[in-house]
Amino acid sequence: MQQGRRRVLQQMGLGVAGAALAGVGLGARAQGGAGVDFPARTVRVVMPYAAGGTGDVVARMVADGLAKAWGKAVVVDNRPGAGGMIGADMVAKAEPDGYTLLFALTGLVQAPLLYSKATYNAVRDFAPISELATANLALVVQPDVPTANVKQLIDYIRKLGKPLPYGTYGLGSSGHLQMEIFGRNARVELTHVPYKGEGPLVNDLLGGQLPAGIVAAVTARQHARAGKLKVVAVAGQSRSPLLPDVPTFQEAGVSGLERQGWLGLFAPAATPRAVVDKVSADVNRVLANPELHTRLVDLGIIVKGSSPAAFADVVKVEQTYWAEAIRASNIRLD
Repeated sequence: MQQGRRRVLQQMGLGVAGAALAGVGLGARAQGGAGVDFPARTVRVVMPYAAGGTGDVVARMVADGLAKAWGKAVVVDNRPGAGGMIGADMVAKAEPDGYTLLFALTGLVQAPLLYSKATYNAVRDFAPISELATANLALVVQPDVPTANVKQLIDYIRKLGKPLPYGTYGLGSSGHLQMEIFGRNARVELTHVPYKGEGPLVNDLLGGQLPAGIVAAVTARQHARAGKLKVVAVAGQSRSPLLPDVPTFQEAGVSGLERQGWLGLFAPAATPRAVVDKVSADVNRVLANPELHTRLVDLGIIVKGSSPAAFADVVKVEQTYWAEAIRASNIRLD
């Protein structure tokens, strides 16, 4: 996929430098995690995207809170690639003892639906622990792109005479799918440039390597304030509290981007229920910490916290919704 991004950027005349940024029983296997003393040792939280993005920042905040609550180390392990599927697959196949967890975005559900032979199923292969939060994504463009709103952007793309390249934090991510839906519903041609996380994507946006991208609302606000990017619209049913003057795509006349992304914590499917319930209760207490809550709100994160059962229902609904959206949009990656 690195080669694919390099090829797109080279076609834009940007060269290689810009692209570079871019037979044992369950009881025996799970022992050490099934008691009230969990955890007894270091817990690893796999983050399936590169370090530096908003999701990674939130993952580290939550991990730090759990480490303080448990008195044990909680290590965030970045394993980017394949739209988050590499890290997710690693957790799906890990020992179901609670010591390997997954910090996932909505892409956990979306990415495997884009392949005929995915390595995991989000509903079958994971035990949902808690829906931690939801967040808006924002479409940003370079300052020299002559557009201040969605209508002007659509007109600009149509006059280009070629597809507009846009970047996202991963193949099969919410940003990827939402932009494909935008292109279809607005009747404009786009070229997807995938990255292994928001950090590398933002580096290329700020470096002028890419004209457009879809990023977290807090990232968009930061760089819009500095005059380095312009925010065109936000995805979701309502405006982002960080960008109250920026309309949603729906307000701007383009439907289909009303879904809001979520951030959640998962364990391998066979993890003992006692462990799942304990981690869920503990992480929800971490989210309720006033200091952490304030820091998350400052990032544009809408803090939730839920039971395993409630989050399992969310994941099932999301899988059904995105399967239909992907089928209707005819988006495939193989």
